[in-house]
Amino acid sequence: MEIATLKPLFAQKLNYRGYSPMHLALQNKHYDIVRALMILDPKLIRVRGRGRITPLHFVAKEIGDNEQENVELLELLAEFLYACKSSIEDLTNQCKTAIHVAVKTGNTEAFKVLFGWLKRVHLTKILDWKDQNGDTVLHIAASKRQPEIIKLLIGYTNIYAKNFQGNTALEIFQLNPSGDPDVAERFHHQGHQARRFITILSLSQFYSMELTFFEKYINWFRVQNKSAREVMLIVSTLIAAATYQAALAPPKGYRKDSSSGPWANSAVVTTNSSSIAFGKPHQAGDLILSGLDQYMYTICNSLAFFASIATILATALTLGVGSFVCSIYGPICLLCCLTQLCSLLIQIPKTNAAAGNFLGVLWVFSWLAASSLTWYVTIKLQRDRRRIDATRRRV
Repeated sequence: MEIATLKPLFAQKLNYRGYSPMHLALQNKHYDIVRALMILDPKLIRVRGRGRITPLHFVAKEIGDNEQENVELLELLAEFLYACKSSIEDLTNQCKTAIHVAVKTGNTEAFKVLFGWLKRVHLTKILDWKDQNGDTVLHIAASKRQPEIIKLLIGYTNIYAKNFQGNTALEIFQLNPSGDPDVAERFHHQGHQARRFITILSLSQFYSMELTFFEKYINWFRVQNKSAREVMLIVSTLIAAATYQAALAPPKGYRKDSSSGPWANSAVVTTNSSSIAFGKPHQAGDLILSGLDQYMYTICNSLAFFASIATILATALTLGVGSFVCSIYGPICLLCCLTQLCSLLIQIPKTNAAAGNFLGVLWVFSWLAASSLTWYVTIKLQRDRRRIDATRRRV
């Protein structure tokens, strides 16, 4: 460890057999040294040894000789994933990820750790990555007769993805049944749902198709220049903040005195006021701006706020973060817009309730239409991506 501390590069060197110090420590079951090296440099988890096998691949396939050692290996696997998230993308010389290796070696406990971690960090797309034979994790589980793993994978993987021999996981399962009727039922149920909503295309077929409306939408709104996109987002955010603040603090402000009386333009001294209030009857706290000016201000302010929010949302959708936008950004925008709408409607006098109701209904309808379109576009884009049967792995 002293050498690794003084010369960190030595910890990445391979010996003549193609193994790094962490590989050797794992092979000799010196797990305390493995943890020390991991703390020293988490990137050592990604060092590729013989066969491009990383320490993560090694731990994923290794099964302990006893229960205690098996628990130790599973804890080490979890620590590897926590310390170096990107290590899950490393491929062996057969293009297998750690989860491919765990399924191929029948290490069910390691698979459960990897599978649970993938779900928590939203990287389940790796389950559809293919190895050099075109097999996904589901293909391997079906060929190895692992019904427990198949049950977990169904619903998270594309069961109609084909390997390079032209076989789907369902076809492999039918040729090599596990004997579990529940697995067959789940396969057929998921297959029915997939066939109902998704038509699987090869990568060449997808590229040969005309651009869909949703791809054209992305091209219309995507700003290729990163600096220009950042400027657009900043300006839109400033406009949204300014118009939101303007709704809370309108021009001319609010009346400080109350006035009541049957005649307009009469001077009335109120008991609650220390001054004389002139004009139409009003209450303290009412908006001074009234009539056509108030309606024009409300409409223009709402349109500017809505346009800025729509610009931010449309720009964010083109960044490929649809799930995040829908789950986090969408509800936050909805709450902000509803807050602004309520603040504007409260300022409209009760005598003009009809106008207030009209503005409220128009505003809510516009927002619902825009948000529904955004959600639909996002879901459609995700579904279009799922139609493509490709390797999906990073080279």
